[in-house]
Amino acid sequence: MRRILLCLTLVVVVACESTTDPFGGVITGGGGAITAAQASGNWSFTLQRTTTFPCTSALANGQTITTHVDVLSSGALNTTSSWVNPVSPVIEPMDGAVSLSNGIVDFTLSINTSTAMELTGTMSSGGTFSTGTLRDPAPGFFQVFGSDGCQYTVSGVKTS
Repeated sequence: MRRILLCLTLVVVVACESTTDPFGGVITGGGGAITAAQASGNWSFTLQRTTTFPCTSALANGQTITTHVDVLSSGALNTTSSWVNPVSPVIEPMDGAVSLSNGIVDFTLSINTSTAMELTGTMSSGGTFSTGTLRDPAPGFFQVFGSDGCQYTVSGVKTS
């Protein structure tokens, strides 16, 4: 019995360690496989505010956020990835990952170490972004815009 448990544990550990999915198989679905080159480039995301949170002071409906995404072969974002703050055109840091097996995205758009938004959704190999959600603030951070939580639906397109 002890040998069987040891063998099963080893199989599970080896299977988990060989995955290239940055989300560890927790997030499923998506729009199909995408390469790092297809995900990399300049993207434009258009926001539509939802009523999920009070959101009294925030970005306007139709507001666009532009990003520069550099995806490594692991799916993680390179430190050269960034986003442009639409309120004050300052280039800000961006972190996160793209699951190359299904195109699912989880990005953190930061302003500093305590202020950030979370962008989730699905990138396609054809250069579109769908089923997107932007949450301000990202879990564990303070708001980027305004003084209360906001949520947006997001669509996007790769511009270059």
